[in-house]
Amino acid sequence: MISENPQKPTDRPDHVRRAQRLFSIIAPVYDLMLARSMTRVYRKAVDLLLQTDLHVSEPGHALPGLPPLCRQLRSPFPAPTALDVGTGTGLLASELAKAGFQVTAIDSCSAMLRVARLHRPRAARYIQAEAHLASRRPGAPFDIVCAGMLLHGLPREYRREVLADMVRAARKAVMVVDYFPPSSLITVAVERLEGSYYRDFLHEFRDDLACVAANTLVHPLTATCALYVLPLSHRPRNH
Repeated sequence: MISENPQKPTDRPDHVRRAQRLFSIIAPVYDLMLARSMTRVYRKAVDLLLQTDLHVSEPGHALPGLPPLCRQLRSPFPAPTALDVGTGTGLLASELAKAGFQVTAIDSCSAMLRVARLHRPRAARYIQAEAHLASRRPGAPFDIVCAGMLLHGLPREYRREVLADMVRAARKAVMVVDYFPPSSLITVAVERLEGSYYRDFLHEFRDDLACVAANTLVHPLTATCALYVLPLSHRPRNH
């Protein structure tokens, strides 16, 4: 059961300050280190999302014909909308835009947003905002609400708050690209330097998802990452 108490979790301020200091430092070199590899991951994730029938009730079942998002992208009607939560330098936002989405992207780190606006100015409308405020963005609810490599870095209480708000902000589905068990020794070392909640995330995330959605589709992307899709045609629990 996710609390609807608007009071901020007690451990969020320290975490936010630490994360913003770290990402402000690495923002100028973030794309040099990760853009090529993460772009491949995000492109595959978006392709899989477009192939997913968001009206299925059980994993592994699909209806014949073109999935709804593909039909909408190929129709003369307005393009589907997407909100990228914790956009960083806009890598996932850019792949969504290339696929035909109208993208709004939020991040709490001004330094990362400066890089996004410089390198990918046309991919999205960039807004500085904290992750748990997705449902308050202009344009909500969005067809798709996404988070790429964000949630493993959040303490559990705040992670659940962010997930619940993403569900509130989404009309058709929530899309998460993040780590998937088993753990990797290299990833453990890197995430320890970052100060993330990686190991806890691997053990806790399935339960976190079960608290906000009746069904989650999981598609492996790499040896360590997966695409999690939460279809919302059947309303989430505790919504």
